Amino acid sequence: MSGRVMNFERTPQAEAQARHWVVRIDAGPLDAEERRALQQWLAADASHPRLLDEHALLWATASRAPFAAAAEGEGASPRQHAPRRGGAWLRPAGALASLGMMMMMALALLLWRDDLASPAGTGLNVASVHSTPIGTPAPVALPDGSRTELNAASTLRVAYSAAQRRVVLERGEGLFEVAKDRARPFEVLVGDTLVRAVGTRFLVQRRAGGRVEVTVYEGVVEVFKTAAAPAGARPIRLGVGQVAVSAPGQMLVALSQPQAMGRKLAWQHGRIEFDRSSLADALEEVNRYSAVPIRLGSAELGAMQVSGSFSTQETAVFLRSLEQGFGLRVQRSGEAWVLSQAPL
Repeated sequence: MSGRVMNFERTPQAEAQARHWVVRIDAGPLDAEERRALQQWLAADASHPRLLDEHALLWATASRAPFAAAAEGEGASPRQHAPRRGGAWLRPAGALASLGMMMMMALALLLWRDDLASPAGTGLNVASVHSTPIGTPAPVALPDGSRTELNAASTLRVAYSAAQRRVVLERGEGLFEVAKDRARPFEVLVGDTLVRAVGTRFLVQRRAGGRVEVTVYEGVVEVFKTAAAPAGARPIRLGVGQVAVSAPGQMLVALSQPQAMGRKLAWQHGRIEFDRSSLADALEEVNRYSAVPIRLGSAELGAMQVSGSFSTQETAVFLRSLEQGFGLRVQRSGEAWVLSQAPL
């Protein structure tokens, strides 16, 4: 798996729904409407398939537990004590332990996964979260054939439907290669900034302080504030080599040189490169790869400009460069490295 799928919080309602579906499947074959309802429930939340698996195993395990004959009543069979459709979660009937019922449960999950992979969309929602750890970028394959390369320490939430292809960049940055589908534009939501494309390649970076940077490598994208989008405001269109910087209350557009565009993607080759970058921005990048976070001892240091090229595996070299080339002091304080101005 390319990204770690984060656990979703359990809710009593989801637990009850999982129990309902296990009981219903145990009662007999599902009709077409029930199969659609099950598929919709499975696709509605990334935790639902796991819940169904867990409760199916509990149901099967409990069905093999021995019960005294007297407790069951004379002549009683396990099937007579099975919960009815929609009934309470009481005692398993035992049928789910059979190979046939386990096959039916597996088929339900396969149907859900097939819907996830369908490029054309099926009317079902697709919800999942992909997160990369510190130090490790990873590719993420999306349900429509699009692809994302997530930088280290980044989180992407996928929210697809039959009418919409949308992902939410919750932290970090991602390079998006979008499969063409004019009926469903591809959208990246980052805070209050929305990036829309049909088929293109672009980088989205979520910076500190609510700042978002969008760089286009192929095709054309549209960028606008989400508050303005429903009102029909015209978005800003970006072509190859253009960069939009979206900050609270404003959006700026500039033309980026090829060298600068290449530096932004140096992490794909295990490098971090700066050219007159602010120290604050540089630390954002380096901290994606540093097991021990690096902090500023004072906010004023964040405006200092730094340049250089470093391996993502050698953040200690970056720290030594700050000490030797920029006159900063690097000290360990608790669980972080702290930068301060060296005394004269």
